[in-house]
Amino acid sequence: MPFVQSLKVKLLISFVAVVVPLVLFMLVNNLYAKQVVREKVSETYRNTLDMFVRQTDNNLHETSEYLMKMAVLDSEVGLLSSYPYGTDNYVLTKVNIYNKLMRDVGFYDLLDTIFLYTDNDVIIGTRSNDYEMMKQLLRDHVPDMIENDLNNPTADYWQLASDVRIPGRSMMIKIVHVTDSLYVGAIIRVQDIAQNLGMQWSEGDIADSGLYLRRGNEIVRPLIGGEGPIQLDGTEMNGSLSYITQRGERNNDNYLVMYKGSQTADMAYAIMLPEQSMLQNLPFFQMAVYFLPIGIAILLLLYLIFVQRIMFKPLGELILGMKKISLGMLDVRLKSDKTVEFVFLANTFNTMAEQIKSLKIGMYEEQLRVKHGELKQLQAQINPHFYMNTLNIIYNFAALKDHESVKKMSLHLADYFRFIMRANRDTITLDEELRHIDNYITIQEMRFPNKLIITYDIPEPLKSFPIPALTVQPFVENAIIHGFKNRKQLFVIHIAVEQKTSFDGGFYLTIRDNGIGFPPDVLNRLNEKQPLLEGESSRLGIVNVTHRLSLHYGEGASIYYANDEDGGAAVTIMFPAMTDTAGAVG
Repeated sequence: MPFVQSLKVKLLISFVAVVVPLVLFMLVNNLYAKQVVREKVSETYRNTLDMFVRQTDNNLHETSEYLMKMAVLDSEVGLLSSYPYGTDNYVLTKVNIYNKLMRDVGFYDLLDTIFLYTDNDVIIGTRSNDYEMMKQLLRDHVPDMIENDLNNPTADYWQLASDVRIPGRSMMIKIVHVTDSLYVGAIIRVQDIAQNLGMQWSEGDIADSGLYLRRGNEIVRPLIGGEGPIQLDGTEMNGSLSYITQRGERNNDNYLVMYKGSQTADMAYAIMLPEQSMLQNLPFFQMAVYFLPIGIAILLLLYLIFVQRIMFKPLGELILGMKKISLGMLDVRLKSDKTVEFVFLANTFNTMAEQIKSLKIGMYEEQLRVKHGELKQLQAQINPHFYMNTLNIIYNFAALKDHESVKKMSLHLADYFRFIMRANRDTITLDEELRHIDNYITIQEMRFPNKLIITYDIPEPLKSFPIPALTVQPFVENAIIHGFKNRKQLFVIHIAVEQKTSFDGGFYLTIRDNGIGFPPDVLNRLNEKQPLLEGESSRLGIVNVTHRLSLHYGEGASIYYANDEDGGAAVTIMFPAMTDTAGAVG
């Protein structure tokens, strides 16, 4: 029956019978198992993270209490401000305080430095080997910290700061006011907290971790860590969620992300656990993941053998016939198959082959005529933008009775338009294009005396290279229109040609100027070959050049736009070797 012979019915029945049950089983099994694992694992890891953050906050609180007691109860700290700076009593008290700070800094695991700060002196007890560096670091940061601390009088509040002299760059600073000019404080390196956090997860073997700067409930940026596959910048922290799921940026693995904000600083702790790690403790699920693909592969192999007989074989014959048609073998014909769809395809293919054979030459010639006409139309669109300005200058010279300038301007303008009228040729030599540019520059020099100059660096043999007409001049014109803004400075345009060193020949032609360069948005649009905005219609000439080069050389030519480091625009045109233009339009 025709209905039974239908390829659509055969594929539908076989697909439903073989694949759908397996797919449903895997989907249900995977979704259920993943959800259970996520809930259980996230609960365990979240509890560990909460305990770590709570313990760290407790340590910071104890340190704050220690600083507060030192500021209020330590008699030597109180006496220090009463002695004149540099006196024997001051020095003796300073030594006693220094010894006490060096002793106390070892009692607190997180502490890196304990200090007393005055306008005249800094006394520190530190784990760092560079004592003077730490003193200078405190001089650089403590004044700002004191001012910020006045705006945040919370007793347990620790401020965050960044400095390249601190390992890991980030640090936490706590400052307690003693007298008008005396402060006690402590520094904790964020890197030390991050290392303790990483040890909870076998230092990254189980999960990635990081410490982040937060603003309210928003994670702003990493303080240390956070180089893993998940970037949390801009994440809103929702305290009601035990975890969030994100996909890795460098891979397609899913990650469970758990975060916790500190109660003592504008800091958030985060861990990122790959779902793949969660499966390591699920033997049954792992076995299913390993063996199900093998079973599916066997079933699909049997299915493909069946599909091969009813679909792939006739499809292969159809594809082979199409390849032969594409190679110009228009006499190929397909045999009919028993399947209804392939009978129709074979008959349609044979009919189309007959039509292609009769229409191929006519369509090819028509396509060449269309491309040739499009190239001529683009050439015709390139008109001199300065036409009206030039006529106004000639009028002004005539009004001033400067007949020599009128004759010179008229002569160069005539040569300019004589070239434009001859530009309907397919190609001209590079030397002809440069002479046309000289005419254009001469007219512009009469508009801007002693303000404009053009230089060349072109090997003599390459001047005879054939190029499409009006390929270089629009870029020179664009440089003057858009780059020549500072009329007090000499505007220099330099055209250079460099022979390719690769085996394919060709050369690079670069037009540079010392103007203001391309605006960033225009530069991006030009290099990405995007249409320019309505306000950039004055750059129509260079857009047409791009299109004409594509029509003439195909993929053999390209244009790259850039801004030089010292200012100015640079346009580089890559021309292919002469033999590459054999297939070009015209």
